Amino acid sequence: MSLLKAMGKNGKPQKEDQTILFELPYFITIVTLLATSGFGPYTIFQKMREIKLLPKISLESEKIIKRIDILGMDPLTVMMQIKEKTTSKSFGEFLNGYVSSIQGGGDVVNYLKSKMNSAFDAYANTQKESVEKVKALIEAFMTMQIVVLAVYIIITATSSTGVEQSSEGLDPFFMIIVLPPVVSAFFMFVSSKLNKSKMSELDWKKIAMIGIPGVAIAGLLYSMDILPDYDAYILGIALIVASILPAIKFSKAYSLSLDSENATPQILRDIAEARKAGLGPEKCVVRACKRKDFGFFNNIANSIANKLEWGVSLNNIYKSIQKEIKDFQILISFKILFEIIAAGGGNVHTLESLAGIAEKIQNIEKSKREMLKPYVMIGFMLIGITGFTTLMVIDSLTSISVQSEIEEYKKEQLELESKSRFELMSFSIIAQAWLAGLFLGKVTTGNYSGGFKLSIFLIIITLIAIFVISQGLFDVGAFF
Repeated sequence: MSLLKAMGKNGKPQKEDQTILFELPYFITIVTLLATSGFGPYTIFQKMREIKLLPKISLESEKIIKRIDILGMDPLTVMMQIKEKTTSKSFGEFLNGYVSSIQGGGDVVNYLKSKMNSAFDAYANTQKESVEKVKALIEAFMTMQIVVLAVYIIITATSSTGVEQSSEGLDPFFMIIVLPPVVSAFFMFVSSKLNKSKMSELDWKKIAMIGIPGVAIAGLLYSMDILPDYDAYILGIALIVASILPAIKFSKAYSLSLDSENATPQILRDIAEARKAGLGPEKCVVRACKRKDFGFFNNIANSIANKLEWGVSLNNIYKSIQKEIKDFQILISFKILFEIIAAGGGNVHTLESLAGIAEKIQNIEKSKREMLKPYVMIGFMLIGITGFTTLMVIDSLTSISVQSEIEEYKKEQLELESKSRFELMSFSIIAQAWLAGLFLGKVTTGNYSGGFKLSIFLIIITLIAIFVISQGLFDVGAFF
């Protein structure tokens, strides 16, 4: 019991440390840009506690401000105290260096800029490591698909009727039916810890409300044996119908997210260049946001320009962006921009630094997506091939077994049994294709919702395989 308690105590700080570690580059960026504009630690932490996009940093900033306001302590002393108590070593080291550079009379801005650059270099390395982990997961997933197929072929080939029930009463065929979807579900669970998206998932309750009735109808038709030759097709169509609306909805949201990711660095760069020409910060934003080449982000960008011209506050403009966009990178970029301008710190050097950071983040995310694309295509092809091969094996080996039987009664029995097992295996592979699509969507986009489109394609491929094999258009047994 004491060991479990110790593990629990050790586990919580580790989780908090990871959260702060993720937020740290953005925190250092805001501190650097505000310090470049001439703000001191107290004012900076006052602003940081209002930024709810960085919840852990906001909480730490709240602690610092309370100690200063309530206890009347010196900001630098409070920062050193927080450094000793924080659960993040990196956060503590940054505070220590920040305080030391101020107390030592050194170049504070230069120190902060070096920390900002090193923080995003570390972020880039972290993203590369996450890509390597995702690659390893996809390779393991592909290997397991081949292993499952090999196990199935061995069990099928070593039995006289395709698959026989063991003396203990356990049918190995049941394991083969359950195994493919279980493997896909397991890898879906593992992938939840990797490649976390900056976008939020679709509402699964709404998706379930659409999907469950269709699957329930398919199950009812199967149990009542109303359309015995079309049960697999009905299940596949039910899953496709359930996936169409989420696929369309996510595709629009994802396209908006990608266009936003591409547009934001361009907007920030245009703002920085316009500021060099002597325009005011607000006019620079208006000019940059009036472009028409931002794709799905055009309406949002143009609305920013219009609202600024109408005199709407930066805080209200940010809230309107927050309603339209859920991507963390976009929101934090505009939050930093508006905080800098609202604080009166929109000078050339500050905006230039912000644009550079936004471009660096864009390159990191783009590189990450490009590195994953080949692996996803390989996984997609493998699922289609193994599904077709599995159905081909069960049909071919059972067909050979039926043809080798002399007695007519046993032959009819074997035909009925092989048909039933082919149908059950079809259900299993359709379910596997649907789950595998969600898995591949997760590792590609960071969202399970991004896999609905892939699930539709995989189910269509599986249904084509079922049709081709069940209709005898491709029959290996004909060669024997």
